[in-house]
Amino acid sequence: MFDKVIETIKQFDMLKKDDSVVIGLSGGADSVTLAHILLRLREKYSLELSAVHINHNIRTEGALNDQHFVENFCEKYSLPLKVYSLDIKGYAEKNSLTLEEAGRQCRYKAFKEANADKTAVAHNLNDNAETMIMRLCRGTGLKGMGGILPVRDDIIRPLIMCSRSEIEQYCKENSLSYCTDETNLETEYTRNKIRHLILPVLEEINPGAISILGKNAFLFRQENELIEKLADEAYEKYRKDNTLDVEGLLSVEPVIRYRVFRQACENAVGLKDIAFEHIEIIDSLLDKPSGKRVDLPKGLSVVKDGGSLAFVKRHKSFDIEIKTGVPVNVNGRNYLLSKDKLPDRPYIGIKCDTDGEWRIRTRLAGDIFMRGDGRRIKLKKFFNDKKIPVSKRDEIVLLAKENFVYFADGIKNKFKEEDIYLYVWEE
Repeated sequence: MFDKVIETIKQFDMLKKDDSVVIGLSGGADSVTLAHILLRLREKYSLELSAVHINHNIRTEGALNDQHFVENFCEKYSLPLKVYSLDIKGYAEKNSLTLEEAGRQCRYKAFKEANADKTAVAHNLNDNAETMIMRLCRGTGLKGMGGILPVRDDIIRPLIMCSRSEIEQYCKENSLSYCTDETNLETEYTRNKIRHLILPVLEEINPGAISILGKNAFLFRQENELIEKLADEAYEKYRKDNTLDVEGLLSVEPVIRYRVFRQACENAVGLKDIAFEHIEIIDSLLDKPSGKRVDLPKGLSVVKDGGSLAFVKRHKSFDIEIKTGVPVNVNGRNYLLSKDKLPDRPYIGIKCDTDGEWRIRTRLAGDIFMRGDGRRIKLKKFFNDKKIPVSKRDEIVLLAKENFVYFADGIKNKFKEEDIYLYVWEE
């Protein structure tokens, strides 16, 4: 197994001469094996090694025993150690996380504080298989089926090609004791159910199932990288600012198109809460008429705008009364109505014969635009005539009485007669 780890390190270029490496050391068989192997390689690579242990304080007595074991292990091998004692349950509740996710976040934050060149963690072939099955059950694509990456940024996983049975055998051969977390034996958590109930059945069907899953993960990653490359090329080809060309998108395979949509979403608001079902909804817009839109999580809207799809952050609608002589501030711009011309200040002159209060607002269904030449036109048609992109219309500030719009910020509309004056200026 030692030779297999060396090959993994070389294959994925995990270590370089004089690297500083912090080891995530829980005290379990995996992390003890990882630490022992890196200690054996310390001289070969001139490594500066240290370890971090997180006491999650979930198993009160057991967690303290694990901490003492790790402290004794590091003292025996002259391995510098930093221990963190954290309230993982409290952190999980405060941030609405599962215990597993809360622990993961806290661990990697602690690793980062070590400020080492590399962070070595002890994920193995079984962990990878569990992750693949868990993602498959929840829904994933090739990227998810690529499993746990051997290297991600400065995080390395030298044991990723070794099975748990190989690791336990290594401990036996090298007289290494280790801790057993009794919560890992329970089947309450999803990962433990897969570990204790599903993987054994797969190994009954095929004793090499776990190894095959690991090899498949490698192939999936390679195939995913190829598709990502094609999607990147399509994205750059059919993107202009925050829009994508519909005709171009229809010329590529859906599997590429979906990834292009994901990139557009990521650039607009990030991918958190954006699921495959949202990508499918975006795709359905391609053959819809201009003006159709879908509202997605994180305040993202995708709008069919002529021959393009625009990815825009939703602007909050507003409707504010504006009284003469009292300025209204909207998004950093001031709007002031006056019955008199103010000296030395540019203004927009407006003729209005209707009663009712003036409003500064965004557009509403049924709005009528009052043109300066006396004609009335539906606001939608007015925007169409002015070639205002559909994706921009909800953010335009309007001056209106009831459903009659007299002013649209940024669009000229000169009245022949004037009886009230609007002043607009930046803060």
